[in-house]
Amino acid sequence: MNEKNVVSIGGVIETADGYNLHIKGYDAAQQREFNDLFTYDGFLVRGRHIDPRQDPLSAECRLEIKQKIMEVIHEKDTQQ
Repeated sequence: MNEKNVVSIGGVIETADGYNLHIKGYDAAQQREFNDLFTYDGFLVRGRHIDPRQDPLSAECRLEIKQKIMEVIHEKDTQQ
């Protein structure tokens, strides 16, 4: 399989409870696009595509989403 996951964070809004992030991309293992809002409360990433009881993406794509969120939040924290 030559295709790769694509994860793009389009917007980050800081809230009293953490962060809301608009993320879209492509899950190469499942060969499908996704476009959803995710939340990060400082400990957990939540969203329909992360929750295995709802509409989960592949494990590799979920991990990549979490890594990208951590990178973006770390970058925002170091800029403040």
